[in-house]
Amino acid sequence: MDTIAVRIVRHTNNFEAMVRFYRDGLGMDVVQSWDRPGNRGALLSPGDAVSDTLIEVLELEDEVVSGAAPVNVVLSLEVEDVDRWHGQLIGAGVSIARGLEDAPWGHRSFGVDDPGGFRIWIYQDTGVVGGWE
Repeated sequence: MDTIAVRIVRHTNNFEAMVRFYRDGLGMDVVQSWDRPGNRGALLSPGDAVSDTLIEVLELEDEVVSGAAPVNVVLSLEVEDVDRWHGQLIGAGVSIARGLEDAPWGHRSFGVDDPGGFRIWIYQDTGVVGGWE
């Protein structure tokens, strides 16, 4: 069995805010969208390097289960320059949920939350593990 694509599906009752966060905040491209009675959605691409991975935002109105954000599940986005991303997101008005930090396993990262409270880690592999190169 081969997996041919990955989609992360975000159900929401605040469609505009969710699409705006991924499109304008994180800079993802809308590759497809639809707006039919009772069925509105958008597919967003995080970039060419992960062309078979999409974020799918679906408006479910009253069907969305409200309450606590997903627990122990995050989305991780590896980028080339995490400090530049951090500055750009602050400039775009995206609230930083957890500031820049260096981890002993060789990642420099920070966290943001989408409008539904889903944590997104943006990280760079520094190649420095435990303080050693």
